[in-house]
Amino acid sequence: MISPHTLRQIRPAFQSISNLATCRCLPLGAFAALELKSKMRTSFQTTTTIRNANTLSARPFKILGLQQVAVGSTDAASMKKLWVDTFGLEKIGSYASEKENVAEDILKVGTDENGSVSVEIDLMCPLDEDKSPKVHKPPLNHIGLWVDDLRSAVRWMESNGVRFTPGGIRKGAAGHDVTFIHPKGNETAPIGGCGVLIELVQAPKDIIEKLK
Repeated sequence: MISPHTLRQIRPAFQSISNLATCRCLPLGAFAALELKSKMRTSFQTTTTIRNANTLSARPFKILGLQQVAVGSTDAASMKKLWVDTFGLEKIGSYASEKENVAEDILKVGTDENGSVSVEIDLMCPLDEDKSPKVHKPPLNHIGLWVDDLRSAVRWMESNGVRFTPGGIRKGAAGHDVTFIHPKGNETAPIGGCGVLIELVQAPKDIIEKLK
């Protein structure tokens, strides 16, 4: 038997269904069927969301942290004045490639001691301003992310619609295997970097142990 309190709670809902059915010139049973269909659709959407979440949680790799920030300019002296002379960052190497149209100084910020991992700052200048790629455009050229299993990450991301730049996995300026996610998706691979060039960098074992 329904208690008076419960009856008071459900009466407005039944009245609403009855009113809507009358206004829409639908039999009450037909309107109830529409309500049931709507609830089934909501349930399906919820199940799909949960299924997608479970799929994403099964990714066979982990992004461990920030590996680098690369900035570009046609004025190497000004970049050195800011990043080395003013900020006091340490230069740890250099790199040049005619194919990539770049000459860069590699700096380090932070420490690699006591479980910490430093971040690389790349100061990039084009060898020829008129050639591509134009590493000074945009000035914030790209960011790099440490990943524990680069090849598995690329396979999984490609199967899930991520667009990569041409060139595949290759050695980067610091000697690690790298690849790049394209700033923009396309019809066949709709997921891009949302306007940002993103470098995925294979982390060596010591970095994985620190960051995992």
